[in-house]
Amino acid sequence: MQTEPVVTYRNVDPSPSVDALVARRVEALERINNRIVGCETVIEAPQKRKVTGREYRVRLTLSVPGPDITVTRTSAKGSAREDLALALNRAFSAAEKLLKRQKKTMAAIKVKHHPPVLHGCISLLEKELGYGYIRADDGREVYFQQDALTADVWDQLAKGTRLRFRAMEGEKGPYATAVSLAGAG
Repeated sequence: MQTEPVVTYRNVDPSPSVDALVARRVEALERINNRIVGCETVIEAPQKRKVTGREYRVRLTLSVPGPDITVTRTSAKGSAREDLALALNRAFSAAEKLLKRQKKTMAAIKVKHHPPVLHGCISLLEKELGYGYIRADDGREVYFQQDALTADVWDQLAKGTRLRFRAMEGEKGPYATAVSLAGAG
Protein backbone atom coordinates (compact mmCIF):
# COMPACT_ATOMS: atom_id res chain seq x y z
CA MET A 1 0.00 0.00 0.00
CA GLN A 2 1.41 3.39 -0.96
CA THR A 3 -0.13 5.29 1.96
CA GLU A 4 -0.73 4.16 5.51
CA PRO A 5 -4.30 3.11 6.35
CA VAL A 6 -6.29 5.87 8.05
CA VAL A 7 -8.77 5.11 10.85
CA THR A 8 -11.10 7.94 11.86
CA TYR A 9 -13.38 7.79 14.93
CA ARG A 10 -16.51 9.96 15.15
CA ASN A 11 -18.38 9.96 18.47
CA VAL A 12 -16.52 6.76 19.36
CA ASP A 13 -13.53 6.44 21.69
CA PRO A 14 -10.39 5.23 19.88
CA SER A 15 -9.42 1.68 20.75
CA PRO A 16 -6.15 -0.21 20.18
CA SER A 17 -8.08 -3.47 19.69
CA VAL A 18 -10.17 -1.88 16.93
CA ASP A 19 -7.01 -0.49 15.31
CA ALA A 20 -5.47 -3.99 15.41
CA LEU A 21 -8.60 -5.52 13.84
CA VAL A 22 -8.55 -2.91 11.05
CA ALA A 23 -4.83 -3.56 10.44
CA ARG A 24 -5.41 -7.34 10.19
CA ARG A 25 -8.30 -6.90 7.77
CA VAL A 26 -6.32 -4.42 5.62
CA GLU A 27 -3.48 -6.98 5.37
CA ALA A 28 -6.03 -9.55 4.20
CA LEU A 29 -7.25 -7.12 1.52
CA GLU A 30 -3.67 -6.58 0.35
CA ARG A 31 -3.25 -10.34 -0.11
CA ILE A 32 -6.25 -10.28 -2.46
CA ASN A 33 -5.04 -7.26 -4.43
CA ASN A 34 -1.53 -5.92 -3.91
CA ARG A 35 -2.30 -2.78 -5.94
CA ILE A 36 -4.31 -1.04 -3.20
CA VAL A 37 -3.11 2.57 -2.99
CA GLY A 38 -4.85 3.62 0.22
CA CYS A 39 -7.50 2.65 2.75
CA GLU A 40 -9.67 4.95 4.86
CA THR A 41 -11.92 3.57 7.57
CA VAL A 42 -14.45 5.82 9.29
CA ILE A 43 -16.13 4.47 12.43
CA GLU A 44 -19.03 6.54 13.67
CA ALA A 45 -21.91 6.42 16.07
CA PRO A 46 -24.85 8.76 16.65
CA GLN A 47 -24.03 11.63 18.97
CA LYS A 48 -26.74 10.72 21.44
CA ARG A 49 -27.05 7.21 22.77
CA LYS A 50 -30.46 5.73 22.04
CA VAL A 51 -32.54 4.01 24.66
CA THR A 52 -32.37 0.74 22.75
CA GLY A 53 -28.56 0.69 22.43
CA ARG A 54 -25.75 2.12 20.35
CA GLU A 55 -25.64 1.85 16.60
CA TYR A 56 -22.29 1.80 14.77
CA ARG A 57 -21.65 2.65 11.15
CA VAL A 58 -18.43 1.78 9.34
CA ARG A 59 -17.51 3.37 6.01
CA LEU A 60 -14.55 1.84 4.21
CA THR A 61 -12.96 3.47 1.15
CA LEU A 62 -10.29 1.62 -0.82
CA SER A 63 -8.23 3.56 -3.35
CA VAL A 64 -7.28 1.21 -6.16
CA PRO A 65 -6.39 1.61 -9.85
CA GLY A 66 -9.69 2.18 -11.60
CA PRO A 67 -12.78 3.18 -9.66
CA ASP A 68 -12.43 3.36 -5.86
CA ILE A 69 -14.36 0.90 -3.72
CA THR A 70 -16.61 2.34 -1.00
CA VAL A 71 -18.57 0.19 1.43
CA THR A 72 -20.84 1.27 4.29
CA ARG A 73 -22.16 -1.20 6.87
CA THR A 74 -24.22 -0.65 10.03
CA SER A 75 -24.72 -2.91 13.03
CA ALA A 76 -28.21 -2.11 14.21
CA LYS A 77 -30.16 -5.36 14.43
CA GLY A 78 -31.03 -7.18 17.62
CA SER A 79 -28.21 -8.01 20.02
CA ALA A 80 -25.61 -7.06 17.39
CA ARG A 81 -26.57 -3.40 17.77
CA GLU A 82 -23.67 -2.59 20.10
CA ASP A 83 -21.04 -4.76 18.41
CA LEU A 84 -18.48 -2.56 16.66
CA ALA A 85 -16.37 -5.57 15.56
CA LEU A 86 -19.39 -7.00 13.75
CA ALA A 87 -19.89 -3.81 11.76
CA LEU A 88 -16.17 -3.72 10.90
CA ASN A 89 -16.08 -7.35 9.79
CA ARG A 90 -19.20 -6.91 7.66
CA ALA A 91 -17.69 -3.87 5.93
CA PHE A 92 -14.37 -5.60 5.27
CA SER A 93 -16.08 -8.79 4.03
CA ALA A 94 -18.16 -6.78 1.58
CA ALA A 95 -15.01 -4.92 0.46
CA GLU A 96 -13.24 -8.26 -0.13
CA LYS A 97 -16.04 -9.42 -2.42
CA LEU A 98 -16.03 -6.16 -4.37
CA LEU A 99 -12.23 -6.17 -4.59
CA LYS A 100 -12.21 -9.72 -5.99
CA ARG A 101 -14.90 -8.82 -8.51
CA GLN A 102 -13.05 -5.67 -9.60
CA LYS A 103 -9.74 -7.52 -9.88
CA LYS A 104 -11.37 -10.14 -12.09
CA THR A 105 -12.98 -7.46 -14.27
CA MET A 106 -9.80 -5.38 -14.55
CA ALA A 107 -7.72 -8.45 -15.44
CA ALA A 108 -9.75 -8.90 -18.63
CA ILE A 109 -9.20 -12.62 -18.79
CA LYS A 110 -8.86 -13.72 -22.38
CA VAL A 111 -10.72 -16.89 -23.26
CA LYS A 112 -9.02 -19.29 -25.63
CA HIS A 113 -11.19 -19.70 -28.72
CA HIS A 114 -11.17 -23.08 -30.42
CA PRO A 115 -11.46 -23.35 -34.17
CA PRO A 116 -14.88 -24.47 -35.42
CA VAL A 117 -15.59 -28.09 -36.36
CA LEU A 118 -15.49 -28.51 -40.13
CA HIS A 119 -16.57 -31.32 -42.44
CA GLY A 120 -15.08 -32.58 -45.67
CA CYS A 121 -14.10 -35.57 -47.81
CA ILE A 122 -10.69 -37.15 -48.30
CA SER A 123 -9.29 -35.96 -51.63
CA LEU A 124 -5.88 -37.68 -51.41
CA LEU A 125 -4.75 -40.48 -49.09
CA GLU A 126 -1.21 -41.86 -48.83
CA LYS A 127 -1.80 -44.82 -46.46
CA GLU A 128 1.81 -46.06 -46.56
CA LEU A 129 3.20 -42.62 -45.67
CA GLY A 130 0.50 -41.85 -43.05
CA TYR A 131 -0.94 -38.62 -44.40
CA GLY A 132 -3.61 -37.25 -46.68
CA TYR A 133 -5.63 -34.19 -47.69
CA ILE A 134 -9.21 -33.31 -46.90
CA ARG A 135 -11.28 -31.11 -49.18
CA ALA A 136 -13.34 -29.11 -46.70
CA ASP A 137 -16.94 -28.20 -47.52
CA ASP A 138 -15.80 -24.57 -47.89
CA GLY A 139 -13.38 -25.65 -50.69
CA ARG A 140 -10.06 -25.51 -48.80
CA GLU A 141 -7.50 -28.32 -48.98
CA VAL A 142 -6.40 -29.28 -45.46
CA TYR A 143 -3.46 -31.57 -44.67
CA PHE A 144 -3.87 -34.32 -42.06
CA GLN A 145 -1.74 -37.07 -40.56
CA GLN A 146 -2.59 -40.47 -39.14
CA ASP A 147 -1.67 -39.11 -35.67
CA ALA A 148 -4.49 -36.52 -35.91
CA LEU A 149 -7.19 -39.22 -35.84
CA THR A 150 -9.13 -39.45 -32.59
CA ALA A 151 -9.82 -43.19 -33.07
CA ASP A 152 -7.96 -46.09 -34.67
CA VAL A 153 -9.81 -45.94 -38.02
CA TRP A 154 -6.85 -45.48 -40.42
CA ASP A 155 -7.58 -48.79 -42.17
CA GLN A 156 -11.22 -47.73 -42.81
CA LEU A 157 -10.23 -44.52 -44.63
CA ALA A 158 -10.41 -44.22 -48.42
CA LYS A 159 -10.71 -41.45 -50.98
CA GLY A 160 -14.14 -39.81 -50.59
CA THR A 161 -14.59 -40.80 -46.90
CA ARG A 162 -16.46 -38.09 -45.02
CA LEU A 163 -14.56 -36.66 -42.00
CA ARG A 164 -15.03 -34.01 -39.35
CA PHE A 165 -12.05 -32.01 -38.07
CA ARG A 166 -10.73 -28.73 -36.75
CA ALA A 167 -8.45 -26.71 -39.04
CA MET A 168 -5.39 -24.95 -37.65
CA GLU A 169 -2.93 -22.68 -39.45
CA GLY A 170 0.62 -24.01 -39.72
CA GLU A 171 3.83 -22.72 -41.30
CA LYS A 172 3.10 -24.55 -44.58
CA GLY A 173 -0.67 -24.02 -44.61
CA PRO A 174 -3.74 -25.39 -42.88
CA TYR A 175 -3.62 -28.75 -41.11
CA ALA A 176 -6.34 -30.82 -39.45
CA THR A 177 -6.56 -31.82 -35.80
CA ALA A 178 -9.14 -33.92 -33.93
CA VAL A 179 -10.02 -35.82 -37.12
CA SER A 180 -12.83 -38.39 -36.88
CA LEU A 181 -15.31 -40.12 -39.14
CA ALA A 182 -18.27 -37.85 -39.81
CA GLY A 183 -20.76 -40.57 -38.81
CA ALA A 184 -18.90 -41.33 -35.56
CA GLY A 185 -19.57 -39.19 -32.42
